[in-house]
Amino acid sequence: MIAAMASITVQGIAMVTVAPDRAVLTLALSHVAPTAGAALDEVAARSHRVERLLGEHRLQPADWSTHGVSVAEEWEWKNDTNTNVGFRASSGVTVRIVDLDVIGPLLHDAVEAGGAQIRDLTWSLSPEHPARRELLGAAALDAVQRADAYADALGLQRGAVEAVSDLPIAEAFGPLPTATFARAKSGEAAPISVNGGEIELSATVHVRFTTLPR
Repeated sequence: MIAAMASITVQGIAMVTVAPDRAVLTLALSHVAPTAGAALDEVAARSHRVERLLGEHRLQPADWSTHGVSVAEEWEWKNDTNTNVGFRASSGVTVRIVDLDVIGPLLHDAVEAGGAQIRDLTWSLSPEHPARRELLGAAALDAVQRADAYADALGLQRGAVEAVSDLPIAEAFGPLPTATFARAKSGEAAPISVNGGEIELSATVHVRFTTLPR
C-alpha cells in the first residue's frame, strides 16, 4: 500500500450550451451637413425618432443609453486633394433587450423610420439564469470524480475538502467556488430574421482534498 499523501489538488471542469435570454443592440446615428449645427440638428432629430420607437417597442428609458456624441469636419479625397465636404455629427445608442421577440421588428423600424445604422448585436445570458448555478455544481462534481480516480489509482481514499477556488490553489483560495464563464458559438443572424443561436458556458473550479490510506 502506498503511504498517504498530504492532499490531492484537482481541477473540475463543466460546460453547458444554452440559448441566450438577452441581447445588446448598438445603433449608430450619423449625418453630414454643410455646417456643424445642421449636422448635429439632424442627428438630434433622428435620436428623438429612435427614442420614440424604443418606447413603442415597450422598452423603458433604463433599457437604453446614448454614447459617443461627436461633431467633426468631414474630408473626402477629390481630384487628387483632400477636400472638406462639411461636418459629420455622430452618436450611438446601446439598447439592452430581454424580450428577444422585439429584436426583429426593432431593427427594421430603427433603420427605416429612425434613420439609424446597425452597428452590433450581441447575445448573452442573464446573471440569474439557473444554468450558471447548475454549472458550478457540475464543475464541483467533476472535481470529486477526478480526485476519486487519482486516489484510487494511487491506492488511497479521498478525504475532506481543504480548499475550493476559481483560481489555482497555489495562487489563492476562497470559501466558495466561483465559475469562470466563457461565451462561444453565438449564432450569426440576418439583420431582420434574428436568431441568438447558442451560448456555451464553461466553469472551472480548483479543489484540494485530504487523502486517507485505503
